[in-house]
Amino acid sequence: MRKIIFVFLIIGLLSFSACQRSESPGPGDMFGPSSTAYVLTLSAHPSVVQALDPLRNPANSEVTLRARLYSYDKGPMANRTVYFYIYDVNIPFTPQEGWNCWFGGGYGLLNGDQVKSVRATTNANGVAIAKYTPPHVGDLKVYCDTGEEDDSGNPIIYAYIINEMTVLIKATWRGQQWPEDNLSEVYAITPIKILR
Repeated sequence: MRKIIFVFLIIGLLSFSACQRSESPGPGDMFGPSSTAYVLTLSAHPSVVQALDPLRNPANSEVTLRARLYSYDKGPMANRTVYFYIYDVNIPFTPQEGWNCWFGGGYGLLNGDQVKSVRATTNANGVAIAKYTPPHVGDLKVYCDTGEEDDSGNPIIYAYIINEMTVLIKATWRGQQWPEDNLSEVYAITPIKILR
């Protein structure tokens, strides 16, 4: 019994010495991030919409994009320019091996114009707003080149109707985030799902 107690005592002493800190923590990195930090959040309401179809949904399927720019030391940042971009499109479509496929439709509109980017100014609450309109239902297509030719020597291309896609919207603001006046992009991305 004495041997067991002695063994546990030795293990306890070794554990205690292993847990002691040999040096005190030093100061933070003087070249690290400054105390000023900016956050840009982006939301889409609604985040799921139907593609435009005058026969099915004559009402406009407009999405409100809301970007909020905030500084940890200053609060909401007013009178700043935020840029909204149609950043990318994700399409759940798997082509056959060896086929070359591409999306053949539109990405939608920003503020009613067929552009890929618009800008807006933040209000007193640090909020900038833009509008997104989804593409027409007829634009939800993927085209695939099979790599083969028909009897006339023309490439064989198939068109596939897709039932959904996701458009990624990106909002950006350039602000001083690091010391020595280096500019760094502050951004946020939000998805909008488009249904047929």
